[in-house]
Amino acid sequence: MQDSETSVAAAVPAPGADRPRAPVVLSALQRELIGKMELEAAMVAAPYDQALRARYFGLLQQFAGMRSGLSHALLPELGHPVYFRCGSSDANNLAQIFRDNAYGFPLRATPARILDLGAYAGYAAIYLARRFPQAQVLCVEPGEDNFRLLTMNTAPYRRIRAIQAAAWHSTTRLGVGARYYGDWGTQLQDRGADAERTIQAYSVPDLLAMAGWRGAEFVKCDIEGSEAAVFADPHARWLELVDVLAVEIHERIQPGASEAVAACFDPAMFEHGRQGETDLFTRRTPLRALAHPPPRELHLINSEPGLFPFALKDVARAAWGFFTFDGDSCQLHPNPPGDRPAQAVFPRTLDGHRRFVATLHHAGYPSPAISFTFIVEAENGSEVLRAEHALSSGEKTTLNVNLPGLSGRHRLILQTEMAPGSPHNFNAWARWLAPRVL
Repeated sequence: MQDSETSVAAAVPAPGADRPRAPVVLSALQRELIGKMELEAAMVAAPYDQALRARYFGLLQQFAGMRSGLSHALLPELGHPVYFRCGSSDANNLAQIFRDNAYGFPLRATPARILDLGAYAGYAAIYLARRFPQAQVLCVEPGEDNFRLLTMNTAPYRRIRAIQAAAWHSTTRLGVGARYYGDWGTQLQDRGADAERTIQAYSVPDLLAMAGWRGAEFVKCDIEGSEAAVFADPHARWLELVDVLAVEIHERIQPGASEAVAACFDPAMFEHGRQGETDLFTRRTPLRALAHPPPRELHLINSEPGLFPFALKDVARAAWGFFTFDGDSCQLHPNPPGDRPAQAVFPRTLDGHRRFVATLHHAGYPSPAISFTFIVEAENGSEVLRAEHALSSGEKTTLNVNLPGLSGRHRLILQTEMAPGSPHNFNAWARWLAPRVL
């Protein structure tokens, strides 16, 4: 009887189990967000599909034009979100740079220092930092809200610095003269009551001095008419190191701006061209030759956007076995004496690199000596070179290893082990500081 009752009960459906589920109704915002994510996934699969990219930016501009608040774009080449404000001109500026390739014009020289005057939300700075991966970028942006978004967008890039200020012909304070396109188009002026002049402004030499630069080879300038003030002196010393000026001249806002800028660039030395809305002044014989640019500096450990593979071999699984710190350094704890060496293996594509540099630090105290070894292997596993250095407790030194102009795929290996005769590995804190190839 008990078995029969059990089988009958099991056959009875649970309350509500036979009722059809109500259809899920998505709001317009949810549908747009799903469509946005689908396009982002499609761009990852087809990053060079320009029609797909155009659809995506069209969606972003439509999305931003119908609401306010902070949102983000995911572009496959960046590896991290780029933020924009809805209800503003941010999405248009983002499209101008990453869809229309506003700063993709050819150059005769590779800049080492890029000065971005009127950096806005940081989109151009990110584009240029990716295009010229060895360049330092200094962003100058006076708007408080713009600057907050600028710092958020450029935070992952260690080579981008930002100053909240305006550029002018001298160090002073400025006020807002007019607004043309919201945060994207604010005209500044040095007239008016002191109480209204709340924006700090610096001359270009002062801005360069803050960065510790003598000059900048590439200057990008979009400052809503202030170019008439910045380029007021055609004999300014900072102009002598400029190879390229990409400037949007606002003649309608500030009559005479075109003449002021052109007077700074002798036609015998500079070509004058156009790229969309941007005027280009390009030095005919660049100060930095592009013919044989040095290989890109590669940090083995990298905290910038993107994914950089590595593998651990024979490393203790404890938290102290391996960890990264300061964005470009690591600890690689050696195993007990007699055990296999601990290794961190970095597969990298080299491009004529000729030097490996790292600071070695035996940070444990007290502790026996540690042997630090740098190894290069070809893709087939054959050893190309090896360099070894032993450090006593508390010691620090720089390891410089000459490389034979390596190109193609290689494995760069950091290795630590206890030095011969060491009785144990307690407190053997083996630190590789900023290991990189040049």
